[in-house]
Amino acid sequence: MASTDQKTFRCELIGPTGKLLDCRTSSVVFPAHDGQVGVLYDHMPMLSQLGLGVVRVEPSPEGGPAGSEPAGARLFFVDGGFALVAENSVTVIAYDAMALQDATCETIRSMIERTEKSLGDPVLSPAQQAHENERLGALRRILESIRT
Repeated sequence: MASTDQKTFRCELIGPTGKLLDCRTSSVVFPAHDGQVGVLYDHMPMLSQLGLGVVRVEPSPEGGPAGSEPAGARLFFVDGGFALVAENSVTVIAYDAMALQDATCETIRSMIERTEKSLGDPVLSPAQQAHENERLGALRRILESIRT
C-alpha cells in the first residue's frame, strides 16, 4: 500500500471485455455526461454518469507490477457508463472502452465504419444521431492522432 505522503489512490477501469486497468495513480480525468471531472487524492465521494471521451490516468511509480516503471499517462477511449469516486479510489465502469496505447489504425477505422453504419439507421432518435455524430468525430480525431 502506498504511503499517504505520496498522495496516490487506486484506479480501476472496467470495460465490456473485463478489467483494462488497475493501478495506483496521482490523478484521473474522465469525461462525465456534463463535462470533464478531475480527481486527486482525498476527492469527495461521488457517482458520475460517463460521457464520451478520453480517460487520462497518471500512474504512480509504485502502481505497476514489481520492477516496472510507469510510462506516462495512460489514455482510454470510453463511451458511456459510470465512475465511482470513494475512499481514495476511482472505479470507472464503461459501456465501451479501449486502451488507446493498444489502438491501431485498423481498429479505429473499423469502429468508424460501424458508427457510420449506425448513423444510417432510420430508427435512431435525434439524440442518438447526435451522439453517434459526436462519437464519429471523436474516433476520427483519435485516428488522426495515431497517424501523426
